[in-house]
Amino acid sequence: MITKKSTSEVTRERILLAATELFLAKGYEQTTTREITKVLNITQPALYHYFGDKEALFVEVIKRVGKQVSDSMHFILSQTYEQPIDQLAAMTQVIVTRHPRDVFTLIHGSFNVLSLENQRELGIVFGRDYVRPIANFFDQEALKLRQNVDSRVASSFYITSLAPLFSDFHRLNGTLDMTERIQQLLDLILYGVSER
Repeated sequence: MITKKSTSEVTRERILLAATELFLAKGYEQTTTREITKVLNITQPALYHYFGDKEALFVEVIKRVGKQVSDSMHFILSQTYEQPIDQLAAMTQVIVTRHPRDVFTLIHGSFNVLSLENQRELGIVFGRDYVRPIANFFDQEALKLRQNVDSRVASSFYITSLAPLFSDFHRLNGTLDMTERIQQLLDLILYGVSER
C-alpha cells in the first residue's frame, strides 16, 4: 500500500533539499537561512518550525549526505576490482559527485561557529560515513601499507589530500578531466612522487 506524504513531510523534504544544495555549494557560514527560505518561497519562521535553527538544519544535511556517501562507498567495497586503485577511484568519484566543495573543509571548517554538541555530532558522522569506509578500503589484504601507517592514518591522509579535486586553484593539471584528475591524485597518494 502506498501512503501519501503529508504536507508537513513534503515541506520538510523541500527544505532539506534546498539546504543541501546551498550548504554543499557555499558552506555553513556563507549560507543564510534567508537564502534557503527565498529559494523555497517560505518564511523563516516556517523553516524554524521544522528545524530549530541553522545549525540543526546543517547537521541534518550533513548526516543525510554522509549516509548517502557511506552507502555508496560500502556498495563499491562489496564489489571486486582488478586493481585496488580502481576501487578507490570509484569511492573518490562518489565523494566528488556528492560534494561540490572539499568535504573535510566543509565539515571541519564549520566547527569554529558550531556548538560543542554539534561539533561532536559532525565528528561522528565524518568518522563513520567518510573515514571508516576509506579505512575499510585500506584494510584490504590486497593493499600493503607501509610499516608505520595503519588504515585510519591512511584514510585521514587520503581525505585531507582531496582538495585538488574541488578547486581549479589547487588543480594539479589543468588539462585533465575529473576521472583523469582522480587517477592522477590517487596515484600520488598511493605511490608517492619519487621512484623507489
